[in-house]
Amino acid sequence: MIPFFCFGQQQGNIWYFGQNAGLDFNSGIPVNINDGQTYVVGCIACHSEGTSVMSDSSGSLLFYSNGQQIWNRDHQIMPNGNYLLSNASATQGSLIVPKPGSSRYYYVFTVDDFNLDNLQYGFRYSIVDICLDNGLGDVIPGQKNILLLDTVAEKLTGVRHANGTDYWIIVHKYYSNAFVSYQLSSSGIINSVVSFVGSVHPTGSIATGGAIGQLKASPNGQKLVIVNGNTNFNIAEYFDFDPNTGIISNAVSIQFNPLWNYYGASFSPDNSKLYIACMLNGNGIYQFDMNAGGGDPASVIASVELIAGYYNYLGLQLAIDGKIYVARAPFSGYPFLGVINNPNAPGDSCNFVDSAIDLNGNSASYGFPNFIDSYDYSTTISDCHIGIDEDVWSEKVLIAPNPFGTETTLKSNKYLNNATLTIYNSFGVHVKEIENISGYTYTFQRTDLPNGLYVVRLIQDNKMIFTDQLVITTDN
Repeated sequence: MIPFFCFGQQQGNIWYFGQNAGLDFNSGIPVNINDGQTYVVGCIACHSEGTSVMSDSSGSLLFYSNGQQIWNRDHQIMPNGNYLLSNASATQGSLIVPKPGSSRYYYVFTVDDFNLDNLQYGFRYSIVDICLDNGLGDVIPGQKNILLLDTVAEKLTGVRHANGTDYWIIVHKYYSNAFVSYQLSSSGIINSVVSFVGSVHPTGSIATGGAIGQLKASPNGQKLVIVNGNTNFNIAEYFDFDPNTGIISNAVSIQFNPLWNYYGASFSPDNSKLYIACMLNGNGIYQFDMNAGGGDPASVIASVELIAGYYNYLGLQLAIDGKIYVARAPFSGYPFLGVINNPNAPGDSCNFVDSAIDLNGNSASYGFPNFIDSYDYSTTISDCHIGIDEDVWSEKVLIAPNPFGTETTLKSNKYLNNATLTIYNSFGVHVKEIENISGYTYTFQRTDLPNGLYVVRLIQDNKMIFTDQLVITTDN
């Protein structure tokens, strides 16, 4: 079950990006925060483009990265958090994803940049254990900079798997037309799917690489868009994505001029609109209606509207408040953000406002933190002080059916002894607790719980042995 836009999860509430810029969405509106450390001091060419941030399910900061370092919630580099094999100048240099079924372990995926490193370090991951370093977190020894694929573009995104638990992590091979989708499960990376579709990157002669530009998924996980610039023949294409198989298909080019330098891309929260941004030549932000002509590609292409012109625009990022935030040139030192306030609406009614957010003297540089754009993350409220025995239990507990209407059954391969099942609603409020669960199965009745998304936690011997999302639907 893939939600179109998951407001209940709050892992995207804190942003750190650019030259020490930051936003806090926990109040419902973006509030400036200036304590981030993402700017790379002494490196003029490092634009701090590829940041990523992870908060827990309540919206509290856990840690963040610029692709080179990982900072804990106290804004200190984790003891083993230096020297990631990426570069802050990569467009989407990093992406943080919780390990499915875990509130303790996080994968920090990274890709390298073209300009400084010539893509030499490829696509890698490191695993953070948030319970290390007295609960501030650290990279697990031996689980750092693990290579998955060499020579990939500066593009990295994630999509929730159709099973509602796993994730697809997607990159694009350079000097190729191959997308690679990696399936992340509670057991780690268990599958990879290669789709040869669309244009070879780069197409035409190389200027400064053509590896730049964003790769984004629609919130419902059914479409992808990819853009690039800095070549003599640039690329802007969208595709179908199958969140069950990881296959990418049906390339549609929305490029109008091969000399336009594309950088930013984003879908609207309801998946109906696609936005792309040009940073040089053809400057502006363009909107496409993905439902035009019933989704017919020719109709989608013909639906294009220029919603912002004159300036060079860079990164686009959908936020948890349903708005799309916009970075624009000058690339450094410009202390404002643009905002598309109503991105589901057509044309000018999308209400783009330039220089809408004052960053208090800081700059977005090229873009924003990299998130899964549905904001559909597994629960991430850790309980390190009581210990989490996930390695023993994570593969041994199952709740099915899920979603359910009247009742569902918890099944365990290990004997439960006086365990406690605690249920939280999508806002993190404790709504139900069932004690003294013993045996291999327990049938859970919805009783008076309304339809919605819940988080369940199973505690035994003062240890959290299982956590997962639970969806209650209309009565069966």
